Amino acid sequence: MARLVRPRRRDYPVPVPVTRQDAAADAAGANAAGPTGHADDDSALVREFARELAGARRRARGDGERERRALYLLALERERLVDVHYSGKQLGARVARLPAPARVRELIRHALQWASREEQMHAVFVRGALLRQGRVRVALAALGRHLAGLVAGWSSAVLAHASWRRAPLARVAAWMAARAGVLTGRVPRSARRSLAFQSFRDFCRFQVEAERTAEMAWARLEALGGEHAATFARIGAEEVRHGRLFGALVRAFAAGDELAPGLAPEALTGEIAAIDPSFVPAAASAAGRGGRVVVRERPGASADDIVRAAVADSGLIDDLPLPPGGTVAIKTCFMMAYDRRDPSPIVDPALLDALARLLRARGAGDVVVLEAQNHYDHFFAGRGVDQVARYMGIGAASYRVADATADQIPLVAARGHGQGTIAREWAAADLRVSFGKMRTHPSWLAHLSLANLEGLGQRVDQMIFADRLFDLGTGATMVLDTWPCHLALLDATRAVPDGLTGILGCRRPLDPGRLYAARDPLALDLIAARHMGLAEFPRDAPIAVARDWFGDPLPRVDIDGPDAPIAGFRSPHRNDWTILMATLAYPVYAYGSRRGALWVPRMDPAAFPPLGRAGPLVSLGRRLLRALFGFGRPGRRAGQEPS
Repeated sequence: MARLVRPRRRDYPVPVPVTRQDAAADAAGANAAGPTGHADDDSALVREFARELAGARRRARGDGERERRALYLLALERERLVDVHYSGKQLGARVARLPAPARVRELIRHALQWASREEQMHAVFVRGALLRQGRVRVALAALGRHLAGLVAGWSSAVLAHASWRRAPLARVAAWMAARAGVLTGRVPRSARRSLAFQSFRDFCRFQVEAERTAEMAWARLEALGGEHAATFARIGAEEVRHGRLFGALVRAFAAGDELAPGLAPEALTGEIAAIDPSFVPAAASAAGRGGRVVVRERPGASADDIVRAAVADSGLIDDLPLPPGGTVAIKTCFMMAYDRRDPSPIVDPALLDALARLLRARGAGDVVVLEAQNHYDHFFAGRGVDQVARYMGIGAASYRVADATADQIPLVAARGHGQGTIAREWAAADLRVSFGKMRTHPSWLAHLSLANLEGLGQRVDQMIFADRLFDLGTGATMVLDTWPCHLALLDATRAVPDGLTGILGCRRPLDPGRLYAARDPLALDLIAARHMGLAEFPRDAPIAVARDWFGDPLPRVDIDGPDAPIAGFRSPHRNDWTILMATLAYPVYAYGSRRGALWVPRMDPAAFPPLGRAGPLVSLGRRLLRALFGFGRPGRRAGQEPS
């Protein structure tokens, strides 16, 4: 039986689950203080929602699965609505305009962003649960509710926070969308008061009631039981904390959106931190602390020279937690390899060997290089971690290679959903290192040291497609949050793939000669991405997820070495066409790739023979995509002829 390994926590505490009694006590205290901001079960919105829940139960006629499906659809629309509203530019701009000290505005911004992240996780979970039922009618209903939530979230945010003077056209469009919702009955009568410009305090007051309705829905799902009952309970507790957050903000502001008289910013910070430490930017965490990012640019230098310059001579390794004879786990990337003539998807094996020998010289007794299986093994043979490593020349006396997916133990995470296991070798190591490769990504734009942590938990293909229960970016960040890496490196020395689909291989990669190293992987990735010509990222990208979880480290970063763009690098956002393709990449891949069957490179048939004959449509689709995006066929490099 797997041993339950407790996480080595950061400095801030784990949030204590909130019970219904806690919320009631909190509301009672607020009532005594004046305006509560806490909903009780007599509010119009809560009463109306209770009737809706009762109606769903009545229509199910004792069929728990039918009632659960109805609640899923209801929850999906609601979770998407609040996710879009909380994370939208309208609310962000409203918070930025509040007549409050900058640290209070940053506190509120961070708290709302984290609440939005949790709501996003809820929406992904419930959508995946619906799609896993495998029924076309349910899938179409889920898609409709998903889109309805997106539209409703945007329109409610515009109407509540954008004045006519600031956004006249947006308000017209939002009013039309909201009116359609009213006419079709999608907007409850008691919620219509929120579809108007209102003070920040009134917005928070309404959200207290809205979060109470969400808690009621998840409580009913928990009561129905099933395999996800524990997840329902956890989500319900998070909704309670969201309600308490908005209750605290109601009490913190007066009617004119100024801080309540006599309220000290430190008191508000303490009150919100007591609700959930994740609502407050952490001073010390697994990432986001900034510090030094070492960049060494030495084209043509040996692997030993550049690794020593970036890691040893820079002092980054001097006080790392490596006891004599200790174990080092290095998570690297080579499982996207498809043909040894194209080394662009993998970390240079010589760099891995140089790092392992350096760590051995510093006292390491065991160095294990970890990689994880991916979806390629559904279509091709010979795709075991050990097989791909041997094929690509990865292996040396200085380290051993292990499959991260082969030996998993339970992951006890303080926050996040879905990532329930972790590689035993990673969790047990004294020193943990992420050694990624600079690669572009069609939907995330960049795949760097944070994204390199994918696969340390559940298989990657369980977190990609439409029926996933959680996102890949969230899964990687949960690993980082619970079992953080002590050192991050990024290989940008040779065969660096650019363009839109670099992670799948590149016909004409670059040789920048750079190696990046830092204690903070998020800081490293943000600097490396800037050198790739990237500053903003899709919301599901690991960089964006980690920045919301841990805060933005850039104000606290010191760059040791060249701080300049990589010459000739083709950014995935270099023109309007690639921006459009990057925007469409994830939904197309998740919903229309036949679970990744279409987006595969041309494998070396001797090493990776197909497991079965691909149909004519799949074969045609593969050839067209390779030709259109230029990936997955070795190019002319170092005297090699293109295939």
